[in-house]
Amino acid sequence: MKFKLLPFNGKTVWQNNKPFIWFLLSLLLIHSILKIIFYQYNHQLLFTGAETGITTSEKIGLLKWSLIQDLISLLGINSLLLFALTAGRLVSPKISTWLIIPVFVFVNSFALMLNLVDIFYFRFHFQRANADLLYVIDHPFSRLMNQNIFLLLALFTGILFIVYLVWILHKKLFGAFKTGNYCGLIVIILFIGFVLGIMFRNNLTKYLVPTYPMVQLKNSQLPIVQNSFHTFLYSVFRTGESIHTQHYMTDAECDSKMPIRKKLNINMADSNKKNIVLFIMESVPYEFFDTASPYKVAMPFFDSILKKSTFFSNAFAYSHESNKGITAILAGLPTISDIPVYHSQYINMPITPIGTVLKRLNYHSLFCIGDAYDNFGFAKCMNWLGIDTYYSQEDIPGYKKLPAHSMGLQDEYTLDFFRQKIDQQQTPFFAVHYNISTHYPYDIPESFSNGLPKNYTAPMKSMRYYDHSLQKFFDAAASKPWFANTIFIFCSDHWLVPDDKHVQFNAVTGYRIPVIIYDASANEKKINPRPVSQFDIMGTVLAAAGYKEGVISYGDNLLDSMSLKDRAFSKPNSTLYQVTDSSFVLGFNIISNKPEYLYNYKKDMLLKQNLVNDTNSLLVLHALTWQVKAFLQKAVGHYTGKPFN
Repeated sequence: MKFKLLPFNGKTVWQNNKPFIWFLLSLLLIHSILKIIFYQYNHQLLFTGAETGITTSEKIGLLKWSLIQDLISLLGINSLLLFALTAGRLVSPKISTWLIIPVFVFVNSFALMLNLVDIFYFRFHFQRANADLLYVIDHPFSRLMNQNIFLLLALFTGILFIVYLVWILHKKLFGAFKTGNYCGLIVIILFIGFVLGIMFRNNLTKYLVPTYPMVQLKNSQLPIVQNSFHTFLYSVFRTGESIHTQHYMTDAECDSKMPIRKKLNINMADSNKKNIVLFIMESVPYEFFDTASPYKVAMPFFDSILKKSTFFSNAFAYSHESNKGITAILAGLPTISDIPVYHSQYINMPITPIGTVLKRLNYHSLFCIGDAYDNFGFAKCMNWLGIDTYYSQEDIPGYKKLPAHSMGLQDEYTLDFFRQKIDQQQTPFFAVHYNISTHYPYDIPESFSNGLPKNYTAPMKSMRYYDHSLQKFFDAAASKPWFANTIFIFCSDHWLVPDDKHVQFNAVTGYRIPVIIYDASANEKKINPRPVSQFDIMGTVLAAAGYKEGVISYGDNLLDSMSLKDRAFSKPNSTLYQVTDSSFVLGFNIISNKPEYLYNYKKDMLLKQNLVNDTNSLLVLHALTWQVKAFLQKAVGHYTGKPFN
């Protein structure tokens, strides 16, 4: 066969290159439609305070960057398609029919499906898809089979429609190739661009980073323009590596502002070591406990136990993901990589493994969840932290016949099993329960749900069911010999919207969670309004156990008010870090390397006034900026093996 790279035999350059142009524009249109749907569905979650919309000039900027981001993704995929088709026609048309076209139908379909899924998944992740997605879809087929049949039909219909649409587009392009429209000019242009990209990669690489639009856009606007396939692929190729931030200050200054190697203040006799039970509460927001909130849930158990507990009314989560929340709570460690630490290359960094440390104090430790074994990688996490025993749904007798949630067994059955295992333990012990029923989609037993107030949202109903399950646990446990010498700690793994239909979210409310400490021997009611963090839980557990050696932790000890620093750090997404003190919240953008917002949330509860450019707030702005910079510098140094104090 005679090969002509540019077959001009009577056809115009436009006719030869038209098929690929229309192919690309068709895919671009579909991606753009998904962007519009994404914005309409999630616009309430895209702003940190009073920003509830965007100006016309900003819309033009968003349109420009949206098209650029989609074109980067589509050209990255389909340049390879065009090169493969060009090479394939030199060898055999069958290669294109049976190999090249099916492969790129799959890749283009996958790119579209990622953007489709992100429309709905964004509210759980608060950023576009990244490598973390690979670690939150364990047991996908068993999960699917537990979903509503109509939801499954809609899902599979949508997938089939996308694949069919993409197949038609590829078929038309390949049909044009077979008739001699080889898109030769575009092949040459793309090939030259590819070569130039390799030659000048040091100058061009930054333009390919999914966060590059932040040279002109705000962090809150970035998800609107990003392409999920682009962010996912970039994160996967980076293997979820940590941020390489600037050296903001001297090491000595950083150590003084952010010491993470510390000793706990212990005030208890070794002979009276407390048993410790930690309840990690899935997706439970502060609003369920806030009497001023329309989402306050009537909870007989919690309303009763709060009368004899310490309630931390200004506690904050580190992130919006369970696999980062559990690391913050049990390891006192921030996750700055895209993927969970216990799946990453940083697993051997210096930490204080809570289970291993407690074992030195003759504690036995156990972890119980009503989910499938190692879902979310929790079994790996517990092994990493030295927890002695891990129980999942498979360990519960007759679990296949017990009432189940889409994510696992219902709470009352796992809590009963959990209590039985505690009854068998020698004291002292450390026991952790991670509940399921308050996880989306909140499918609690219908018989229980039917009796709840009609104005309760699905998350509120699930919280009432969890409260009911805890009441049964405590009713049975109260008579046990271990109960009176036990400290019970309750802490959410992350915040989640209390009302799916009326989403309200800002930089403060979106991270505020309940933290409760109940000492069965004290029965003393306290409300502590100081800012505290998930990072403080590990130190609290070890202090309650009487651990006197040094620990590595980004938090303090809730049992020692003198140790608390009145600040909480959070990570809204991969480009933004946040610090909250007793009055202010500041968001620091690591791409622009400057604060993006500052709000006085005590006076301005709706966060209407951004004080980042307010001259009267310069002292607060400077102080909080240096705190978050010290946090970042310390965390990155810790992850990358830099010695620290």
